[in-house]
Amino acid sequence: MLRVADSRGLLAAKFARPQIPPGLVVRQRLLDRLDEAARGEVTLIVAGPGYGKTLLVAAWAETRRTPGPVAWLSLDRYDDSPAAFWSYFLGALRSTGAVPDDNPLASIIPGVRIDEAFVRRIALGIAELPDPVVLVLEDLHEIVNPQVLRSLAFLLRHPVRQLLLVVTTREEHPTPLHRPRIRQRLAEIQAAELSFTLEEAAELLAGHRVQLTAAEISTLLNRTEGWAVGLGLAAMFLSRRDGQAGPDEFTGTERTVAEYMAHEVLAGQPAQVRRFLLLTCVVDRVCGDLADALTEGSHGQQTLERLAAENALVIRLGSQRPWFRYHPLLTEMLRQQLLVEEPDLVPRLHVKAAHWFAQEQARLYAVSHAVAARDWPLVGHLVTVVAGTRILSVERRPLMDLVGQVPAAQLSTSAELALCAAWLAFDRKEFEAIPGHLAHVRALLVREEPDRRRPTEIVARTFDSAAARAQGDMVAVVEATSDVLDLLSQVSLAQLPSAPEYRAIAVNNGGVGLFWLGQLGPAEARLQSALTLAESAAVELTQLNAITHLALLHAEQGDLRDAEDFAQRGLDLAHKRGWPSALQLVPAYLALALTHLERNALDAAYTAITDGLAAQRTEPEAVQYFAFRIVEARILLALGQADAARLITNRIGQEIGALTAAPLLLTQWLAIAEAHIELAANNPGEVVRRFGDTGSENPHARLRICVARAHLALDDPKTAETLLAPLHTTAPDVGSAVEAWVAAALVQDALRQNNRSADAFARAAALAEPQGIRRPFLGGERTRMPNLMERHQWLAPEKSAFVAELLADSTADPAGPATATAEGLTDRELDVLRYLPTMLRNQDIAGQLYVSVNTVKAHLRSLYQKLGVTQRREAVERARQQGLL
Repeated sequence: MLRVADSRGLLAAKFARPQIPPGLVVRQRLLDRLDEAARGEVTLIVAGPGYGKTLLVAAWAETRRTPGPVAWLSLDRYDDSPAAFWSYFLGALRSTGAVPDDNPLASIIPGVRIDEAFVRRIALGIAELPDPVVLVLEDLHEIVNPQVLRSLAFLLRHPVRQLLLVVTTREEHPTPLHRPRIRQRLAEIQAAELSFTLEEAAELLAGHRVQLTAAEISTLLNRTEGWAVGLGLAAMFLSRRDGQAGPDEFTGTERTVAEYMAHEVLAGQPAQVRRFLLLTCVVDRVCGDLADALTEGSHGQQTLERLAAENALVIRLGSQRPWFRYHPLLTEMLRQQLLVEEPDLVPRLHVKAAHWFAQEQARLYAVSHAVAARDWPLVGHLVTVVAGTRILSVERRPLMDLVGQVPAAQLSTSAELALCAAWLAFDRKEFEAIPGHLAHVRALLVREEPDRRRPTEIVARTFDSAAARAQGDMVAVVEATSDVLDLLSQVSLAQLPSAPEYRAIAVNNGGVGLFWLGQLGPAEARLQSALTLAESAAVELTQLNAITHLALLHAEQGDLRDAEDFAQRGLDLAHKRGWPSALQLVPAYLALALTHLERNALDAAYTAITDGLAAQRTEPEAVQYFAFRIVEARILLALGQADAARLITNRIGQEIGALTAAPLLLTQWLAIAEAHIELAANNPGEVVRRFGDTGSENPHARLRICVARAHLALDDPKTAETLLAPLHTTAPDVGSAVEAWVAAALVQDALRQNNRSADAFARAAALAEPQGIRRPFLGGERTRMPNLMERHQWLAPEKSAFVAELLADSTADPAGPATATAEGLTDRELDVLRYLPTMLRNQDIAGQLYVSVNTVKAHLRSLYQKLGVTQRREAVERARQQGLL
């Protein structure tokens, strides 16, 4: 028979409740939590060393709000046998004085063999106690003996009346506690709940006579993650320096923290585990495979799982592929120790981490560790073959910040590093320096074997494509992407792991280039293919760009429903990912502006223009910017502001000339807008003079229609008829077809061919109604067009609902009463107001009105005050509501 040693010193130490130290922060929220937990059977408090588990329970016991007397048992490794454990278990209960002499607990003595009958007797004795008892088992993680755990589990298999068990541990023992959990009688308090709040941390610091601002306390909380010991040591650290040090100076390398870590966390670990921690501390997150790569071992997963289970400041992350992280202060202490003891090992470990992350396609992590190792050739190689596509993604900023750490002298030492120099120039918008960098890249590549240089060539040509697209040279875009796709067919995934992403980017850029070159059929095929490739390669910004360009392509063709659907898909994806102002989203706004314009929803169209210009403001693409301004001019024209529209087109015409090669579709858009402006200004002769050569290469159908309408306005319907005839059978899209048939209806009406006119109008209406196209029916010919609409209603009343809406729109002046005035608004203020819907700046408006900028500003202040607004956009909206615009 084994008896407990009767040394009073030993028993007093094991059964004594810890004393509450002076200045302990009483955290009422946690005491209340323990009060609530006391209604169950077991309270489990799980956290690593230094989280204040013991003092929390001791403080709760001190409040005397417990269900009964508190028995305390501090467990250690010497208690890890059935007899010792149960002897101390019973001794703790007896020490409270709550066990009557006639209770079985008073006389039970554990034997050498502990069986279920023995544990059942203990359960019976507990049930017969006159009053409830609280038993605190401190540091249950010290008990690992399966016999002890099985016997404790047996005790808890059924509800144990009169006993509340409070367990503190660095790891959870699922076996002994699973029964109370199943019964939902187990309350758990984890490390996160034990972490100090801002108010609690402030009280702790004040107790050490340390006064910090809320921001400084927040910094300290972030560094310690609310860890009780960390905060306590920080308070000691700061109080000793008497205000001469700030919270940023408290790190895991501070002596007291390091000593605590060494004694409480590391000292109990085997030498190989301490070595494991040192070798793996260079990464912020670690999994088993990464640990094996760093340690050149094979038991990383098991070691991490054990450390996390012991709560030795190692935290398990997620449940699928388990990852772990070390407490920040532990990480800092380990890294400092590694740097002092083996400084030459640090860069080698970072290189190992870089290669491992590269294999896992964790690009930023790979480059980050290569930079930490100061292995500049490796940085260049990783940026080229692994991380390059991230430069054209939302990861661009952090990646560029990493590449920016490469010393300038290193950027010319290899083709891959020279390519990094080109990307840095692109990022900084130093476009004039890019050709030199790329020339250096290609000069260095001459020395390389073809198989080794192709990945770099692919990235260089992708760069050429991106630069050309930014500058509006769509011919160069198409050529560069064709080269990229050819080179991609010659490399393997092993040579270029990011090849699928480069392929998606190249196909998308090719589709964008073909679109702006007016090759809409091939462009649509490329963009659809890019969408599929981008989804497969998980390149979401490229996917977004393909979607939004498909929206723009359908809007250009008059397929307004598809345009709206694709634009909404793009907006939904951007919203889901938190990209409301992504450059790749811009075409969706342009597509919506065109769609709303064609449907005569002019306010919505102008909003889309404003949103689109705002989205591309940080890094504009030249073609998109000019396209927005051209559509803005068309909106202003639809609002009856032909002069303002002309100002925009005149300026855009000058600026487009600065492009290396203005793409065909953009120049056609500009020509169409200019032609409409001249028609609205009753200058049909100017339209014929400037755009009458319809035999030129690739004439846009809508420009041909403008010339036909100009001839009609010049009382030459026969020439107009000749120009329109080919479009009746070969109109490239529904939008052009609607415009062509509307123009034909007007021409035939002028030729007094009433039946042909009615048929042409009916065709136009039939094509327009499904898409909601209204704009071709409105504006100009304000006498003839309403007559055609009314005749259609008489001839086809069953199909006239859409035409009735058109008729109502055509009889309303879209610009509102031009002569309307507001009370107190001067003529000069009205002149300034007319320019507010445009994108003209104050100095531009001043130039148009032949006044100073300060005069314009003064008129604006007065105008805003009279309209009761504070911003330009609000003034435009209020003026439209009042019929001033």
